[in-house]
Amino acid sequence: MTHERNVNGLRESGKQRSQEALKRTDEAINRLVKEGKKITFQSVAKAAGVSVAYLYKYDSIKQRIDQLRKQQFPIKGLPPKQKASDDSKTAIIKTLKERIKKLEVENRSLRDHIEVAQGIAMQVADLKQQVEILKADNSKLKEQLDEFKKIN
Repeated sequence: MTHERNVNGLRESGKQRSQEALKRTDEAINRLVKEGKKITFQSVAKAAGVSVAYLYKYDSIKQRIDQLRKQQFPIKGLPPKQKASDDSKTAIIKTLKERIKKLEVENRSLRDHIEVAQGIAMQVADLKQQVEILKADNSKLKEQLDEFKKIN
């Protein structure tokens, strides 16, 4: 057997709390405007005793705060873009050309170092091959020496 729950009282209480919060928010905004204080989501939330998320929940409140905030802090236009003078452009070009020359010299030096390192690597490979050949020859000579010692 299930019991029907009476939730009407809870619903009415929730509606009443919501209306009170909206009223507090409206009064807080009006008070901040009258006092000439900064209108932000933080300041309104604090003055009304609600959360910032609560303010964003209602589009009408959000739009009102945005509008008031823009009126207080108009967005300043960006300064017009200044064009570089011919002297400035010449100086930039000169600096870049010098940088390119330095990088070309450094690049050539690094290429030379790479060539030397590759030459050394090839010599090392040749020397390893010669060492292997000499080890084999040495081993054969030891065997011949051992045979000669057995005979004598």
